Amino acid sequence: MRRVSRRWFLAAATSSAAGSAASRGTRIDTPREKLLDSLTERELFRLTDLAVLHHLPGHQHRFIARNNSFLLVAAEHEGERQIHRLDLKRRRLTQLTEGGRVHPYAAHLRANDRGFYYLQGSDLIQADMNGGSRRKHYSCPAGWVLTGDMDISRGERYAALVEMGAEHVEPTRALQFEREPPCRIRIVEIVRQGARGRSWIAAEERRWLSTPRFRPWRSQVLYAREGPWHKVRRRLQLVNLDGTGKASVRPTRGEERLGQAYWPPDGARLRFVHFPDANGWRATIRSIQPETRQETTDAPCSSFGWLEENSDGSVIVGASRRPSGPNLYVLFPRMRREITLCEHRSSLEPYPIAGTDRIDPFSAVPDPALSEDSAWLYFVTDREGMPALYAMPVDDLVEATVQR
Repeated sequence: MRRVSRRWFLAAATSSAAGSAASRGTRIDTPREKLLDSLTERELFRLTDLAVLHHLPGHQHRFIARNNSFLLVAAEHEGERQIHRLDLKRRRLTQLTEGGRVHPYAAHLRANDRGFYYLQGSDLIQADMNGGSRRKHYSCPAGWVLTGDMDISRGERYAALVEMGAEHVEPTRALQFEREPPCRIRIVEIVRQGARGRSWIAAEERRWLSTPRFRPWRSQVLYAREGPWHKVRRRLQLVNLDGTGKASVRPTRGEERLGQAYWPPDGARLRFVHFPDANGWRATIRSIQPETRQETTDAPCSSFGWLEENSDGSVIVGASRRPSGPNLYVLFPRMRREITLCEHRSSLEPYPIAGTDRIDPFSAVPDPALSEDSAWLYFVTDREGMPALYAMPVDDLVEATVQR
C-alpha cells in the first residue's frame, strides 16, 4: 500500500493563519507545456505552473471527471494548500476549499461529477463543484483527530475514516512507529440532506492504522497496520463493516515485503505488489482470494511503488521506485508484457509545507492515474524542479474502456 499514513500530519501542519490566502472561487490560469520524453520520445504535457507546488489526491480516490474535462488537484497558493478544480480545456484552476487544515490528499469526486467529499480539520464535508452548498456529514469527537486517510464506498453510502488519539500524535514517522497510538476505523453513513447519518467503529487497535479501502460489492473494509515493513507481519487486515470477522489477509513470510494493495473493480481478489526481499528486485503483482487464501502471481513488474488498474482489468499503470530506472510503465497482465512510457525522474524528496516548519514526504510521489476511458495517464513529478502535474496520451497503446 502506498505510504499515506501521515495525512493527519500534513493537515494539522497546514497554516490556518495566512490572512491573505485566496478564497473559494479564485481562478488562476495554468500553462500547458508540451514536452518530449528523453527516454521514449513520447509526448507528454505539463499542466501546472512550476512556481507553485501541485499534487494529486490519494490514488484511492476518484478525482478525474468521467468525460476527462477536469480533475481535482491540490495547490499551495499564498501560504495554504487547498483543493482546486483543474479545467483541462480552459486551462484554469478554480479554488474549491478555503481556510486552514484542509487534508490535501483527501478529495473524492461524487459519481455525478457535480460535487466532492473532502476532509478539513475534524470534519467530513460534501461540497458542490460550483462553490455553492456545503454539508458536514461527520465531526471527529474531542480527544481524537482525523489522520486524513479516507475512502468512499461505491454508491456513496459510506465513508471510512481513520481516527487517532489526539494526545498520541507525534511529529515524526519514527516516533509515531514507537508510540503505537490508539487508532480506529470509523464508518460514517452518508445520507441525503435533512437526514442524520449514523457512525460506528469497525476496528480499533493500539497501533498506527491507515489506508481504509472498501471492498467492492461486499460489506467489508481493508486497512493497514503501519510500521517498519520488517516488523509488521500481519499488515493487511480485513473486517466486516459491523466490526465482526476481523482477519489478516496475507501475513508476510521471511524477508518478503508487501507493497501497494488494492481491490480490482469486481472485488473478488485483492491485488498487491510482492517484493521477495528488501532490495526491490524481482517484484511481481499477485492476487489473493481472502476467503480461501488462494494466491496467484499475475505478472512480473519493474518494482512498482505506485500503480493503478483500469476499469476492465486489462491494463495496469505503474511507477518504479528504482533509482536506476525511475520510469512509468503500462503493464498488460494477461500477456505479462510491460512497456516503458517515460521517465518520471521524481526525486521522491520531501517538500516544506508553506507557513510551517513541517515537511510533506509525498508531494513528489508519481502515483499514476488513468482517465476513465484509459486514454490519458496523469502523474506528478518534480523532474523540472517543483512537484507538478503531467499528462500523457496512451490511447495508441491502451484500448478504450467503457466508462462506468
